[in-house]
Amino acid sequence: MAATTESVTQPHQSQPSPKNIQKTFWTDNQGDAQLDALAALNDCSQGALLRSLVEETYTEAFDDLDPAHIEQGQVSVDDLQALANDEITVDELDLTSITTESVTEYEPDSYYLTVTPDDLAEPGPELDWETLRDAVENPEDGGYWNDELEIHESRVGDTTLKASHRPAARILTGVARSKAYENGIVPHDMIEDLVNEYCLHLTNRLTDGEQERGKVHIRETYTNLIANQLYENPSPVANSYYTTKTNLHARLQAEIDMAQRVANRAETVTDFDAWQQTQGCAFDDENLRQQWHSELTTWLEDIARAKHAGRTYAIELRRDNYDNADNEGETAFDGLHANIHDALEAFDTLPAEVRVDCIEALEDRLLAVIGE
Repeated sequence: MAATTESVTQPHQSQPSPKNIQKTFWTDNQGDAQLDALAALNDCSQGALLRSLVEETYTEAFDDLDPAHIEQGQVSVDDLQALANDEITVDELDLTSITTESVTEYEPDSYYLTVTPDDLAEPGPELDWETLRDAVENPEDGGYWNDELEIHESRVGDTTLKASHRPAARILTGVARSKAYENGIVPHDMIEDLVNEYCLHLTNRLTDGEQERGKVHIRETYTNLIANQLYENPSPVANSYYTTKTNLHARLQAEIDMAQRVANRAETVTDFDAWQQTQGCAFDDENLRQQWHSELTTWLEDIARAKHAGRTYAIELRRDNYDNADNEGETAFDGLHANIHDALEAFDTLPAEVRVDCIEALEDRLLAVIGE
């Protein structure tokens, strides 16, 4: 980013502040082009455009606050923040005395325009590495990183990321959350696509002969780093992740409910005569037997999925709060596995040939779960 410096002549004073000695204006090629375009659109000079934008933004943030009060040192930075947040009105300000925290003496912590989580989640101009890196810092370090932070893909350029594992992985995790499916799912393929789009330039430091090996390393490293920021999907047949703890909690609650329904249906679905009565069909024929076998297999698949979820998130199910209606007083983990145990006991009462047919119909990954 290029910098142009304009020195401002100041009266002699004993200990001049750096702010009053020099003002630095940061710009870049993209910023120049944007300013040129807006000035042309409004048929005015760049200076007139900037003044108009400042006045518009000032009025929106501070309403009818007279700038003279700021020049006279009667308004603090805290006052401005309170006005912008609609916590007070101009009439409620004490404009009769000089503040010890004058706005004119304010020194910013950063030379970069602050972005908010809402800004990051919305489409907008690309942000530089420093802004994105600072945004994904932990809150105690001044950043916004948490389980819900999203970053719109338009905010990250193809070559913006630098070879710094934690912030780069967090930035792309934010992009993945922004692109996630409606149920909060991020497919593994999506993560791989993000790494291919935003990370492969990080191999540029390698020689030509090492480029391919470097790309393999980048893909493996950053794919794993991003996946580790998300929550593994508790389905044994899904190669995907949940974006947030909230999404995962909802999915695990669904598995707890599923285990309860599986257990409640055990005696009926494993007894052909009892199941036949629920169908309202008086005749036993091959088609009805096939229908029963299909429903029995689906029921067994539900058992496998709930069992795998319980094992994958055993600690989570022991510690967090879930609705465990039929097993009050137990953890969700204990309740889920009690229901799965009862269901499998009922399954074991089926004739051997029926059990074999159902098991052989399972996908390999579900079969592995049932066999554990």
